[in-house]
Amino acid sequence: MTEVRDLSSQKAAAAIDSSCQYGLFASSKAYKKGDAILSESPLIILKHPSEPDKVRSQFDKSCFAAKKKPSNDKDEKDDNIIIDLTLPASSTKDLTAHHIKKIKGLALAAASYAMHRPNLTDETKEKLFQLYHPSTNNQGDGVSDEEKSALKLVNQALKICQQIAAPDTSLNRLVQDAKGADELINLLLIYSCNAFEGGRIYHRLSRANHSCNPNAIVGGSSSGDDDDVSVLKAACDIAEGEEITISYLGSYLYAGYPTRQRVLKDSKYFTCQCDRCSSTVHSDLASCLPCPVCHPRTGRYLDEDVMFDEGDEGDLTVSYATPKNGMIAEERSIECKGCNKITSFNPNEQSMRKKKEAACVNYMNKAEEKVYDRLEGNDSVTSGSDGDKNLDVEKEANEQFYEMATSICGAKHWTTHFMNLSLIEESLANFQSTFMSMGQNAAEDAETMEELLTGIAEAADGIERAWMYASGLNLKTDPSQWLFDYTVGLARALVSLGDAKSQQYAAQWISKVEDYAEAFESDGMQKVVSSLKNAWKRHTSSEGEESDKKRQKVD
Repeated sequence: MTEVRDLSSQKAAAAIDSSCQYGLFASSKAYKKGDAILSESPLIILKHPSEPDKVRSQFDKSCFAAKKKPSNDKDEKDDNIIIDLTLPASSTKDLTAHHIKKIKGLALAAASYAMHRPNLTDETKEKLFQLYHPSTNNQGDGVSDEEKSALKLVNQALKICQQIAAPDTSLNRLVQDAKGADELINLLLIYSCNAFEGGRIYHRLSRANHSCNPNAIVGGSSSGDDDDVSVLKAACDIAEGEEITISYLGSYLYAGYPTRQRVLKDSKYFTCQCDRCSSTVHSDLASCLPCPVCHPRTGRYLDEDVMFDEGDEGDLTVSYATPKNGMIAEERSIECKGCNKITSFNPNEQSMRKKKEAACVNYMNKAEEKVYDRLEGNDSVTSGSDGDKNLDVEKEANEQFYEMATSICGAKHWTTHFMNLSLIEESLANFQSTFMSMGQNAAEDAETMEELLTGIAEAADGIERAWMYASGLNLKTDPSQWLFDYTVGLARALVSLGDAKSQQYAAQWISKVEDYAEAFESDGMQKVVSSLKNAWKRHTSSEGEESDKKRQKVD
């Protein structure tokens, strides 16, 4: 999936016939939003969740820590192999926890490849090794710093695999053979640059270039019968001859410029130069914050009425300043259309007033770094040595990060929405279990219901704000791509309340994602959406039938 921008000679390549080209083009036809462009099964799946024990067997037993009870960490999958795997201390003493985690992932991919390798056809291997990856022979000036980092990490992973591979295993035979080791280095570079979620590597889909404003998205098959088949669909209308691009960012597509660049450099080893990142016309809308000139702060924090920005419901009109694209965090300047002032961080500034205003840019940079680390589990709360997590501590930490983001960056900054959605996701997950626990004590039920209604109202407000934020970014992708699960989760909670009014409100929310579901979601999810949308009708019909029965009894 690594971006390769030199595509001047590639436009003759059809989107469904990419052979050796990098990049995909709509060369043979135009596409409408929701049209399927191609569907494809992976060449190989590295880190396949159905075979964790086989993958474990490739490593020496002494490398695994004692199994722990399951936790809620989103990264604890594949039978906790990555979590349990212990790397030699001598090989990791100078590495950060983040890089150790990446090396563990590479080791897992190496073991999976070693197992699959004997069964791969020559044709499959040829297609696999045609995919883009940094050259292992070029360490000179022509190689980017990001690609050098990828090469260094892969070589470290190989050395560690040579140390911890169990005797007489496919992995051990591969890494101890000189040609096999070279092959594995290339494979791990291909994996690093081209793998989709779950370790899936494709012949054609993996060639699609990245854009921070993509015109296509990758999803599962509409039937949902084959989890390994991925379908590339047009996220908007695509003209004939236009390059087809996807996002490698996941939800960080909706984050600000420095964070998007950080993710891509760290995970895919390139600096993005797409239109959204290089545009001098459009600013970094995901990173706007209340103008420090129009709205002076108390210390580093915004005044409460500015912080929450109630829009039409408030008495104050908040003016926002927006950073320019193409600048690293330390170089950023922000421009306000309200006062036409530009504020930039300058440690040598002499004026105390300007120093205070410029400090707001630095505060924003720090808040973005902290929120990103929090979301990635790299902060002090989630990186404890034992790996266990107390849910109450987690929730409290998320609330603190949300308050920090709101008080420093304001209501329209990406950090505020990401942290709020993190809290909402947790709340929505708890609603159903709370409903099921009711019915034992009337007084307690009344109190619980009041808390539920408050929680649902807060979730609805936060999701509505996220919709406004996502729509304001003016991306080609539908905001539903990011907010679909939250919206459906809210609708489920509303329908569970059981009254027609709440269910009608659920139908209003479902109307936001109905078209998206029809175009991009599986048949099963489309049925869920339809059921939630029509719940109030079934409720009203049931009430009518019950009323008719009562009248008939009276008559």
